[in-house]
Amino acid sequence: MRAIIYARVSTEEQKRKGYSIEAQIEACRAYAKAKGWEVVGVFEEPKSAKEGSIEKRKELQKALTFLEEGGSDILIVWRLDRLTRSIIDFQKMIERIGARISSVEEGLDMSTSAGRFVANILVAFAQYERESIGERTKLGLQRAKKEGKCIGRPPKYSDDIVKKVKELYRRGFSRRDISERLGIPDSAVRSILYYRKS
Repeated sequence: MRAIIYARVSTEEQKRKGYSIEAQIEACRAYAKAKGWEVVGVFEEPKSAKEGSIEKRKELQKALTFLEEGGSDILIVWRLDRLTRSIIDFQKMIERIGARISSVEEGLDMSTSAGRFVANILVAFAQYERESIGERTKLGLQRAKKEGKCIGRPPKYSDDIVKKVKELYRRGFSRRDISERLGIPDSAVRSILYYRKS
C-alpha cells in the first residue's frame, strides 16, 4: 500500500501541546512502517486557516487530489482532528476519496463500517469541543465588557493626547471633530475613548 501523510498544527497549539508538524510526521511514518505501507508523499500545513473550511487548506486539497488521481492508496494523519473538526467537512472528504483515511492516535480502520462509525463520533466530539470553546470565549468577553474591562490592545498615544481627546469629548465635540482638531484618525479617538474610560 502506498500512503501519504498530512500534518497540520497552529502555532498556539504547538506551544500548548508540544506536538509539532515534525513529531506528527515522525509518528505517521512509524505507523506506516509498522503496517508495511510505503510513504510516497508528505503534505504539511504549517499554519491552520483558523479552522475554516477545508477548501481553504491548500496542502490538504493537494493531498486529496493526489489520492483521487491514484498517486496513493491511503491518507495517514496523526489524529482525525488534524483533518477537520467539522462533521460536514469530514463527510465531504469521505465522499471525495472514500474510506481511505487512517489515524495514528485513534488507530482507525475506515475500510469497515465500525471504523467509519467511530470516526464520525470522534469528529462530532471535536466539533462539539470547538463550538463549546467558542461559546465560552464569547460569554467571557461579554462578561468582561459588562464589568467595564478593556478587551484587546490599548492604543499607543501619549497621556497628553489622551487627556485632550477626553476633554474635548466631555465638552461635546464629536469623534470626527476631535479627530480633525488633533490630527489623529477617528479610529484612534474611538479607541482612546473605549480603552481609557475615566
